[in-house]
Amino acid sequence: MSFEMIPYVEWDGVRTFPDKYMSGLYEQCVDEGHAQTVFYEGTVRNADDFLAALKKSVCWVIAWNDVAVAIVWLNRHEGRFARMHFIVFNDCPRRKLIDLGRFTYRSLLALKEKSGLFCFDMLLGHVPVRNRVAVKYVLKCGGSLIGELPNGAWMADERRSVPVAVLAITREMLS
Repeated sequence: MSFEMIPYVEWDGVRTFPDKYMSGLYEQCVDEGHAQTVFYEGTVRNADDFLAALKKSVCWVIAWNDVAVAIVWLNRHEGRFARMHFIVFNDCPRRKLIDLGRFTYRSLLALKEKSGLFCFDMLLGHVPVRNRVAVKYVLKCGGSLIGELPNGAWMADERRSVPVAVLAITREMLS
């Protein structure tokens, strides 16, 4: 079985996933202990904030054997790149984590406009440096550490800024 990316979009006034389902994924994120790590800036504090953020972004639910194992969303688009955000749920088999990351990066970087041009030439991630697990994950999946920004991440619960790792993924890096 392979991964499947299912867009979270509105089509003719109806979302591909009901709000209740997406709220349930937020609750799963909280229950698994990922929420504080992913939403460190404090802008997402509950399911309603989560839904609002996803509806302003370009978002996909990633499934493995019909089970949601991740959510990825893009925002802060500029030129042909966007900021990428990723939650991997505990339901993802550990032996498939790198495959999941590579699948996600390749799928997003392969998206094309009607004109045939790629939608994105780069995906950009900002991860607090102290989140070594996330930084290593991006690198193992084919991304590259571009550098660090001092005080680039606001940690709402600590009321202070910390250094952020700037990570990039391009098609060339995945070749």
